Amino acid sequence: MFLVVSHHISNLCFNVVGGGLPSITKYLLQIRMPLFFFISGFVLYKAGVVWDTKQIVSFFKKKIPVQLISPFIFFLTFVFVTDKNLVESLFADGKVGYWFTYVLFEYFVLYAAVRFCIRSKWADVVLVILGICLYSTRWPDLKYHIPVPEHVLSLLSFEHWYLFLFFAMGTLVKKHFKAVEKLLDNNWLITICVLFYFLSNAFKLGNVIPELINYPLLSLTGVIIVFSFFRKKQAIFTKQTTLGRVMQYTGRRTLDIYLIHYFFIPYNLTFFTVFKDHPMPIVEFTVSAIIAIIIIAACLLVSNIIRLSPFLAHWLFGAKREQKAA
Repeated sequence: MFLVVSHHISNLCFNVVGGGLPSITKYLLQIRMPLFFFISGFVLYKAGVVWDTKQIVSFFKKKIPVQLISPFIFFLTFVFVTDKNLVESLFADGKVGYWFTYVLFEYFVLYAAVRFCIRSKWADVVLVILGICLYSTRWPDLKYHIPVPEHVLSLLSFEHWYLFLFFAMGTLVKKHFKAVEKLLDNNWLITICVLFYFLSNAFKLGNVIPELINYPLLSLTGVIIVFSFFRKKQAIFTKQTTLGRVMQYTGRRTLDIYLIHYFFIPYNLTFFTVFKDHPMPIVEFTVSAIIAIIIIAACLLVSNIIRLSPFLAHWLFGAKREQKAA
């Protein structure tokens, strides 16, 4: 969530990412959303869950308010506050920023459909194949040959479906975690991932290796590096440490921050041109990070105020309703 907010600061405030200037945020883009969806898949998987009709109905009964209704309320509010066109915003791939929960819900539908139709171990293979097929839609020529009207694809935010590959990987890593841990303990694997990630960026291998192959490899190695780092250093991030408590609390409020933070971003700081005139990636990222931390803190404050009302907490953030004593 920190990476998401800091990216939006760099892009929407300073226009560094969109302006073609050198920026650390550009390299973090290779990891940020793949990691976000990987974590979503990792958290979703529960051993022993059978995706039959009863499970699917129960699952989506819980997810529809959180993934669709709550974000749509914030979406409508943001469109009204910023005086944007409702229809254009709804049919835009990015949904004025509120595309993530919508696309994640679509991923849930795809995942549940595969698990429902295929109860054998072949479901794992089908998920990977489906992920690769959807990732291939990043190839422009292929996307334009999809026999679906463009406005329908935009409504579905199809532009972001390629990330399903990382969502599927997250579920499979959780399912086969013991085997994955053995792989992650292999020093050669981590060495190869670190070397590939940094050398690929340093020598711009994307100009030599086809982008459709190089970019997912960069994202995959980046996710492995981040995942391995937090796994190896997990003692630092437990509830026994201040940093751990802060990060875990922020993690539990990820949805709240995502839904609220767009209202706090200072858009188009056109008077602040130092990063455009004199690119300073480290300084620019530090400034963006500081502003991101302030915005996240503001979001948490607003979230806690809203959560004072159980009714609002339930319908805006999907909080469970308290059971009344008999």
